[in-house]
Amino acid sequence: MNTISSSKTIMQDLLLVIVGGALGSMMRYLVSLISHYQTTSHFPYKTLIINVLGCFLVGFVTMRFQHHEMLSGIRLFFIIGFLGAFTTFSTFSYETIILYQAGHIRTAILNIFASTFLGMLAVIGGIWAGR
Repeated sequence: MNTISSSKTIMQDLLLVIVGGALGSMMRYLVSLISHYQTTSHFPYKTLIINVLGCFLVGFVTMRFQHHEMLSGIRLFFIIGFLGAFTTFSTFSYETIILYQAGHIRTAILNIFASTFLGMLAVIGGIWAGR
């Protein structure tokens, strides 16, 4: 592959990731706007829901499109771009540390286990649904 076509491919790949990421972050913001709920719990439900949904979708998309001729583009756009911006490990980590620092140690531990366990179950569910 020559340098010009290589640069063109890289730019196309970057564009897929950028557009997917913009849409994913927009969707995350919209989910936070429409999910106004009041609870006395300190548990970060919105982050858990978004991350579990993202885990399900990564499993589903991976299985659904594993033999698709455009797999690379789908992976760049949807998994790296969209789901990379939609889900948020950094928010999960930050909220867990804030819970711990505020003395909500059990809730912080629950958040770690719930996010990890439900996330893995969601990936398995997505793989199953994608078949």
